[in-house]
Amino acid sequence: SALCCAESLSFEQTIKLLKSRGEAMQNAIPKGEGGMIAVLGTEIEMISKILNDYKEYECYIANDNSVGQVVISGATKSLEVFGNKLKEKKIKFVNLPVSAPFHCPLMKNATNEMQNKIQDTNFSDPIIDIISNVTASPQNKSQEIKKLLTEQIEKPVRWRESVINMINLGVNSFIEIGPGKVLSGLIKRIDRNVKLNQVNNLTDIKSIINE
Repeated sequence: SALCCAESLSFEQTIKLLKSRGEAMQNAIPKGEGGMIAVLGTEIEMISKILNDYKEYECYIANDNSVGQVVISGATKSLEVFGNKLKEKKIKFVNLPVSAPFHCPLMKNATNEMQNKIQDTNFSDPIIDIISNVTASPQNKSQEIKKLLTEQIEKPVRWRESVINMINLGVNSFIEIGPGKVLSGLIKRIDRNVKLNQVNNLTDIKSIINE
């Protein structure tokens, strides 16, 4: 959606790639053999250390959402073992209602399927910089964006770093396009001084425009 808004992709191209990517990620591994958990109240460095101590298990950091909220993807059995390790250390976590372990190496089949589709799609350089989930930094060259769009299928989403970098670049107002306020809540935990708005309907759009 960001690439579409930045005129790097047309709406039609965006919808086609989204549909293809969603199907590829869903079919990357058999249903029920992978999942995700959200680890709460613990720094990402601690979680990385625990994962590093148990490299034999297929568990990976998938999302760095905010201070104290990190999402782990992995094979179902590995997540069960990892969950037991977290319980031993009295670290809270919740199972997420998803059907696959997104944003981790278990998505390799999806990467293989999407690589050519992304490369065969004609991208334009965006009219504004795009913050990449992979690098957490601004991107404005179509070829690099193609490469990162392929990589992000398996790479973790660096949301916390992305928000911090945007604030450091002078962004002080964020608009979350709905539904809900989940991302606004995460941003508030990262920096309470920025302005936050949510768009869930036409009235919200009019209200923001008239501010």
